[in-house]
Amino acid sequence: MAEPTFPFIAGFKGLNNRLNPTAAGPQWLIQADNALCDDAGYLIRRPGYASFLANITDVFGTMDERLFAVTATGALYEVYSDGSYRQRATGFVGGPFQWAELGYAAFAMSETAAWCIYPDRVVPWGISTLPEPSVGVSAGTFPAGIYLIAAALVAPDGRLGGSVGVASLALNGSQGIVAHSPPVSGYTTCLYLSPPDGTELYQAATLPGDGLTTISAPVAEGPRLETLHCYPPPKGGRIARHGNRMAVAVWEPQYDRTVLYWSKPDAPHWFELDKDHALFAGRPTVLASVQNDLFVGTDRALHSVDAAGNVLGLAGFGAVPDTLSYLDDGRIVLETDRGPMTYPPLALPADAALSPDNRALATGGVIDHAGSRYFVAAMRGQVRPKVQRPPFAPLAVTVT
Repeated sequence: MAEPTFPFIAGFKGLNNRLNPTAAGPQWLIQADNALCDDAGYLIRRPGYASFLANITDVFGTMDERLFAVTATGALYEVYSDGSYRQRATGFVGGPFQWAELGYAAFAMSETAAWCIYPDRVVPWGISTLPEPSVGVSAGTFPAGIYLIAAALVAPDGRLGGSVGVASLALNGSQGIVAHSPPVSGYTTCLYLSPPDGTELYQAATLPGDGLTTISAPVAEGPRLETLHCYPPPKGGRIARHGNRMAVAVWEPQYDRTVLYWSKPDAPHWFELDKDHALFAGRPTVLASVQNDLFVGTDRALHSVDAAGNVLGLAGFGAVPDTLSYLDDGRIVLETDRGPMTYPPLALPADAALSPDNRALATGGVIDHAGSRYFVAAMRGQVRPKVQRPPFAPLAVTVT
């Protein structure tokens, strides 16, 4: 048996002594402080930060590179790419917010407030829903039959609220209608009537300041009521655009589940909560419009919902809230329980080299620096525990 040969080592100068140490790559790092790994695999010093506005409590970047900034006093500013800005509103309270865009409008939601930012105005997102009005009879000339009666609020900019109650009144042919709906400050109340024994309701009158009106004779039919069973968006959830609808994901802690609600098409302030919804396990952490689909991330799993509402499970680990960013090619990047992730397709670029200890408070963003693009997730607070799936408990089987 031949004896083994060993290479001759003239001197030891450390590991990877033939490589540029800044190009060793993240797989060689035990700890990296204040460093970035660029597109060529080189380690560079992380740049610092610069202040452009003071006293800011919340900020949102739009797809066309504008910023909406909210100050501690509730002033909303729109900041343009050249650094100029203008004040859009005061009293913009309730932050910090979840933000989203739909067409030319931007939306902001928190647990206590919901706003809509149009190019020409800033208004509350959603209008209160009215219950059925109080009705009675008076002298009049309505034909005999059963009449349906409802009321709805109209905002100063013309947006119509919902109605969740319909009163029914039988007339004998020589009667009129008395209706009352309590007035709501800042809004107009419209009254809707059906034809005798009809099912559709049409605008018939505008209620005066005290909310009480009498209609003695049939009136010309106005616009049809299209907001029966519609509500304003539920507050406190994650929000995103899904096609031509807005989506809101709300956590129900008593069931530890996410309820995803959709607005009506092209009507972001109308939500038929009892009809247009889907359920997911866990607490919502990320909601994002990705191409034609909706990406739904909870603290337990990741899903994709297509335009028809079909749900596809993507992964069995959770997403970290407030770390979502968009790339130029329409993909998203965010932090997950297994490190940074891009989608679509789902990829975990640091999974082989990183086992993250994510923190309770996090934020993420994409920055361009020195010719490379980086995703940075900044975290603080206690280590965020990964949600453990409960063990499977089989149902009892009774054999008779």
